[in-house]
Amino acid sequence: MNRLQEYETLMTELADLPPQLSGTARRARARRRGRRLGFSLGSLGSVCAAFVLAVNLMPAFAQACAGVPILRELAAAVAFSPSLSATVAHGYAQPVGQSQTVDGVTVTVEYVVADAQQMEVFYRTDGEAGPYEVDCDLEDLEGNPLTGYTVSAFTAGSDSGDDLLHFTVHFTEMDVPDTLVLQLRLRKDDGPWSAAPYTFSIRIDPEKTAKAQVLSVGQWVELDGQRLKVDRLELTPTRTALYLEGDPDNTAWLQDLTFRFTGADGTVYERVDGAVGGVGQPEGGVYTYYFQSLYFAEEALTLWIDGAAWLQKDAGPVTLDLADGTYTGTLPQGVTCLSVDEEEGQPVIWVESILHRTPFALTYRDETGAERTFSKLSELQSGETRRFRYFLEEGTAGIVALLPVYTSLSHLEEPLSIPLQ
Repeated sequence: MNRLQEYETLMTELADLPPQLSGTARRARARRRGRRLGFSLGSLGSVCAAFVLAVNLMPAFAQACAGVPILRELAAAVAFSPSLSATVAHGYAQPVGQSQTVDGVTVTVEYVVADAQQMEVFYRTDGEAGPYEVDCDLEDLEGNPLTGYTVSAFTAGSDSGDDLLHFTVHFTEMDVPDTLVLQLRLRKDDGPWSAAPYTFSIRIDPEKTAKAQVLSVGQWVELDGQRLKVDRLELTPTRTALYLEGDPDNTAWLQDLTFRFTGADGTVYERVDGAVGGVGQPEGGVYTYYFQSLYFAEEALTLWIDGAAWLQKDAGPVTLDLADGTYTGTLPQGVTCLSVDEEEGQPVIWVESILHRTPFALTYRDETGAERTFSKLSELQSGETRRFRYFLEEGTAGIVALLPVYTSLSHLEEPLSIPLQ
């Protein structure tokens, strides 16, 4: 019996869930049918841990899982994420079990977890010891490139084939397709990418790909003299998306929002669960935020806004003379010092700040106006002071323009609350 057959057999055996899990399963089915109007997070913690607790505490469940290694290892692999834990607990994992070898390294895609907007790919490597950096391209079955997605690729080590690794594909302009071809590449220690891609044909089971549930809000709030519209929440098994809009008359772009949710019992949920916390808009600002999944929640929910970071629309760059360290322009809030040093013959920009927030973008403009990318960014902490080091590209000299990520930020003494019904 192969792994897919093992998985399907186990899921059939567990169709009659233990009493401790049956309630969450009914709530999940009700949510998928669109019957629910209220939302709550009161039991999300128990739902997220349900699979692991079931394995540990329920003999029948534990015995079944012990015979199916993919479920046991998947439960361990997603323990870091409450969203993925709940998703696996509710049966959204899809076995793949395909392997390919390139350059002496074997990659096996074990399974995927997908909803309408996101696909988590779980894989392992077996060959030369890692760590590896991964990247991928997607195609349809005819070989046509797919568009409208981004890849959050992680650097991860694997001394053998025992470690289960993963990366995330975010679909920004389309739903997750039912079939796709995954072209995966690896590289090690900034070396060359694998000579040829690892190619996997993936079929996504529509029965295990939940559509987003939309909770409309449509409420305007004022924050720091700027107006924001809390438009809607979209809930899927792998994440929650919060969509905002800015008033065109605002004088600043929203760059970051500090927010949280509370359930009816007062439990606070404030975790960004995933590789991507927000997505910017072409015209400026970040008005889409991703959060831990509330898909399996129940009862009432309240959104709390605690603060924000802003970038003034008329803010210009900070120009820095690399020769003498003088600069012109306004430093972002919290930045106390801007200077230039030299390491291995290359100028390095030092920025001191009292805030744990990167003050400048990872790109800069040289004195010809050409856009360049810093070769490296590091952060050091000394007491209450943060010291950021920006390493310039080789050959950069003269005057450079630094692009602020934000100009000001705030923390509300009395947070804004928005009940979600």
